[in-house]
Amino acid sequence: MDNNEINAFIVACNELIEGKFILADIKIAKILRAISSSNEIYNLIAESMINYDFNREYEKIRQMNQEDHSGYMQLPRDNQVIIPFVFSLLVEIDCKHLDFSEFLSQNFPISNNQKEEYDSFARHIVLPFRNAIAEIFGVNVKLFAIEEEPEEVHILDTVRLENREEAEQEPQGPAELTEKEETALLFDSIARVCGLMREKLDYIRKDIVRSNVSLIVDALIEACYLRNKTIAVALVMSLGEIGHREKAIKDDIDEISSICYEFYA
Repeated sequence: MDNNEINAFIVACNELIEGKFILADIKIAKILRAISSSNEIYNLIAESMINYDFNREYEKIRQMNQEDHSGYMQLPRDNQVIIPFVFSLLVEIDCKHLDFSEFLSQNFPISNNQKEEYDSFARHIVLPFRNAIAEIFGVNVKLFAIEEEPEEVHILDTVRLENREEAEQEPQGPAELTEKEETALLFDSIARVCGLMREKLDYIRKDIVRSNVSLIVDALIEACYLRNKTIAVALVMSLGEIGHREKAIKDDIDEISSICYEFYA
């Protein structure tokens, strides 16, 4: 097969494994693009999907893990199981048929926070998928940017891919996101949460609070459109002051605050 195609797939998987939750959407889409761009990988997966029932297999794997009481989703060590399941899962998340945040909390309850949930998902779901396809095509994944950790280690090392780009950039793989692209994704993430928050404003009882929150949310969406970091952060601080006691939007405010933190991380 074309080595560039399998290399692009492995690098895309590595970027998700060492990435961040808030960038998961684009990382998953990048893996799926790498698959669709390779006739051989696509055909391999297409063959594995013949008569495949994802919902049935999903429930079977969930039940197996509940019985094991492991606290995180594990996949059988069978490439014929791993490949169609993980591919289908990524498609379901990419199409928004599965809420990624909810999926993480349900299937990785042993984790203490969303970061650990994401890291565990990357190690126990995406990494076996990467390795299964690489193994079938005879590619040594250890030649790439990251190395596989021992099975008993469930959380990623704190070293981030973005802190190693210059030292370990793989010339044959696709370029990592630029700082400008990552900033744009952060703004888009904030705007997305604001859109969700708009739908919950009717649950705010006090008219004055509801009106103020609505005004700030609209202004925050506009700041995201203008890509103005200073205004966006100031509005998020105001939103926290005004809406922090409102249960209907508290989780959304916390998520937006976490995203804003990434501006300076």
